[in-house]
Amino acid sequence: MAFEHESKTPQDVLVYTDSPIFHKRTVILDLAAAVTCGDVINPTTGKAYAAADGDNCAVALQNQIAGDDRSLVISDRGCVFNPSGLVVATAAKDAAYAALVKQGNRIADANTKI
Repeated sequence: MAFEHESKTPQDVLVYTDSPIFHKRTVILDLAAAVTCGDVINPTTGKAYAAADGDNCAVALQNQIAGDDRSLVISDRGCVFNPSGLVVATAAKDAAYAALVKQGNRIADANTKI
């Protein structure tokens, strides 16, 4: 059976994590728009990450519909991200990757050794 759209899971976004405890955290946000697994967001506002957000960056590890007081699981530290699983605006990509690395994460490439 074919589905029109299958959403990503954390396995599509994460190549590796140091610990199943420390790689994620839950935040409560008022979301103006739905968030899907792999979206790079500002964890304070819940909006899509923009370069102006600086180091305030995280990756959504679950899907969540828009609304007030939504619980959302996001990345923390010790993650190796699959770049093809991340959704970030092209203009903000370099800043987002730098912010994620500064937090203690890595972005995988063809030569990443785990």
